[in-house]
Amino acid sequence: MKQIIVMVAMVVLGIFIAGMVNQFGTSAETLTSAANAKVTSFTTEITK
Repeated sequence: MKQIIVMVAMVVLGIFIAGMVNQFGTSAETLTSAANAKVTSFTTEITK
């Protein structure tokens, strides 16, 4: 019985960690897009 409880707890923990990693990936993509836009804007200003 204890092994089943541990197995279920590990599956729930795995799902939670996968959700956090997926959410971090979305945040990292947003930050990358914003940084890329700022660098592009800065480069455009320098070349004027």
